[in-house]
Amino acid sequence: MGLARERNWKSKYEELKAYILEHKHLPSKKKQENKNLVNWWKYNRKLVNRGTISQERLELLRDLAAMRETSLWETDQPGEEQ
Repeated sequence: MGLARERNWKSKYEELKAYILEHKHLPSKKKQENKNLVNWWKYNRKLVNRGTISQERLELLRDLAAMRETSLWETDQPGEEQ
């Protein structure tokens, strides 16, 4: 059962990562098709806040958060250096 949970976690992680890479932000909780990803993200944030998540998963979630935050600051405005 532990291996199945690990595969499921990694699958959801990869799905959310792909979403962030494509859309440059977390999925909207207002869209029904995003509900599972939003709930997965919220649940894992809760585990982080409780301190009950593994260090490996914590680092992976931080990577996702950094991808999102970085993408928010990137601009393609004329005259701005990147």
